Amino acid sequence: MKTLSSVLLLSGIVLAGCNPFEAKPDQSVILSVPKIDAPASVPAGASFTVTLTVQTGGCRAFSRLAVEKFTTGIHVVPLGTDASIGHKDITCPDILVEESHAIQVDPPFSGPFQVYVDQGRLGPLVATIQVQ
Repeated sequence: MKTLSSVLLLSGIVLAGCNPFEAKPDQSVILSVPKIDAPASVPAGASFTVTLTVQTGGCRAFSRLAVEKFTTGIHVVPLGTDASIGHKDITCPDILVEESHAIQVDPPFSGPFQVYVDQGRLGPLVATIQVQ
């Protein structure tokens, strides 16, 4: 009887248009960054902060900054989600939001130090910091 109830429940869900086994679309996106705030120069053994202005809004939301550090720079990818991907019936509001996200860079590093921000389809954004 328990098996029959489970089969009937699952059949009802599938007939109602909700398939629990259907793959969800990947809604991951690379967000755009219109601005990098970084110091022009830093002392050679001191930590410093780089702040990125990340654009979200509408159906786009910020998830995280993927940061890969090297001796002479960092490579940053601003990751987010877009709720409209895979959903044709969603209308996204025309709202643009700029969020600030800080990255602390700790030694060791050498100069010139480059902050390279990957923006997906848009060209990369680069800032150069002199290390003294």
